[in-house]
Amino acid sequence: MNVEILSSKENQLLGRKEVEATVMFDSATPKRAELKQAIGGKIAANPDLMVIRKVTSHFGARSVKVLSYVYPSKEVLMSVEPKHVKIREGLMQKEEKKKAPAPAKKKE
Repeated sequence: MNVEILSSKENQLLGRKEVEATVMFDSATPKRAELKQAIGGKIAANPDLMVIRKVTSHFGARSVKVLSYVYPSKEVLMSVEPKHVKIREGLMQKEEKKKAPAPAKKKE
């Protein structure tokens, strides 16, 4: 897997680093965990403090464009990222929806 960093900018308001990269690969599209490892290794960041926000690919291309955010601590990550992203990244468990009991049928 070949990683090329396209841009990296510091977002001081949200306390994170926003990294845009292109990842080239030979076989199937890499999983999010593999992308985190590859990009984290390239920019010397802890993959546990990274969040992959967007993975864009084109049909037939052996590359993907990745937008990821790197946080300085777990606390900042948990306070800034929305709930659905934390669930997707495995940082939170999905809440089970409780089904309301079906209304009882009236006896005639």
